[in-house]
Amino acid sequence: MKLEHFFAQYPVFTYKEFSDYLQSIGSNNKKSIWSLLNYHENAGNILRIRRGLYAMVPKNFSQTTHHVNPYLIAGRITEDSVLSYHTALDLHGFAHSVFYQFYFFTRKLIRPFTFQDSGFKAVKIPKSLLTKQEENFAVVSVNRDGLNVKVTSLERTLVDVLDCPEYAGGWEEIWASFATIPVLNLDQIIQYALLLNNATTIAKVGFFLETHREQFKVEEKYLKRLEEHKPLQKNYLERNRRVGGKLIKRWNLIVPEIVINQKWQEPNEIF
Repeated sequence: MKLEHFFAQYPVFTYKEFSDYLQSIGSNNKKSIWSLLNYHENAGNILRIRRGLYAMVPKNFSQTTHHVNPYLIAGRITEDSVLSYHTALDLHGFAHSVFYQFYFFTRKLIRPFTFQDSGFKAVKIPKSLLTKQEENFAVVSVNRDGLNVKVTSLERTLVDVLDCPEYAGGWEEIWASFATIPVLNLDQIIQYALLLNNATTIAKVGFFLETHREQFKVEEKYLKRLEEHKPLQKNYLERNRRVGGKLIKRWNLIVPEIVINQKWQEPNEIF
């Protein structure tokens, strides 16, 4: 059975996609499906990434020399996978530094794993989004090597990285990455920040937009919408590093001096 057409269409594919294709051409035998996968893997035509996920090996390449697109791995590992955080910044073309760690939202429990020197980490979808059935809010589709992958918009990504800066390389990486972005949809940013329903995160977004008023043409009305939902008590910008900083009264947010002054202590690194 010739499968070149399928492999050409799916540089990275799941067992289900392979099975659905075989069924579409009249094969429903599960044993034959596994047999075909094993045959083509042993023949060097495909590469097993992990259970249920495979990559096509192009001609003139071998299983050891073919580098699989990591965005396709992260974006197709589950049906609901959405590339996020620094991975989203990179896919949109605005990441300041090179990362070899790829993040994606999914409902499924997937342990972190490594493939071809890249790390892959599943992140739980925020509960507030699941409760409101808004997990796909501000999710867009991007084509990579002929396949569509889902990724958070730049606006949602901004809020997400401010919420969990550890998935973005820290404050310097966030500030440097967004310094090159000319325009953002402020209404979408505020709508998403309010959907998360986290007062500290809302304050972070307010602080960031206030410090970037000129760059993103942030009118006072946008800041006031966020200010209405700020924390009632003082909160730290870094929830896990509650040491020092300056209180930004408008947002009830204690911000490290290095963030306020943007005098970063260490140079950027490759992650």
